[in-house]
Amino acid sequence: MRLRVGLILLMTTVLILASSPALADPASEQQLQTLAGQGDANAQWMLGQALLTGNLGTTDEAEGVRWLQLAADQGHALAQRDMGMLYEQGQGVTQDTLEAFFWYSLASRQDSGRARLRRDALAAMLTPDQREAIAARLKGWRPSR
Repeated sequence: MRLRVGLILLMTTVLILASSPALADPASEQQLQTLAGQGDANAQWMLGQALLTGNLGTTDEAEGVRWLQLAADQGHALAQRDMGMLYEQGQGVTQDTLEAFFWYSLASRQDSGRARLRRDALAAMLTPDQREAIAARLKGWRPSR
């Protein structure tokens, strides 16, 4: 399963990077890092993906997760879905079904079908009390800006 999640992350990144000149050269890579540092959620997500998959020439899971987290906190649906995958598999973070369920739930609010499928699969593993706690957390969640 972990390999499948890694392949999904890789394919998503490849598709985005192939259609974007963002990392075509070192100057573009620097521009992406600048935009991410300025708080651009899409740039943060792309940078996080690139660091997780090694598309920058090196893999840095901790830094990749950090950038994805920043994007997810701003409400970026793909970053939220990816955070769910990372927590579900324990890639770069401690494996945590409740956190995975939380992030998948947020992404599914924005019509992410894949996140909805994973959220529903994880829901069967949670107790009613755990689902209620996550529902309360979701109710109070607001994107950062």
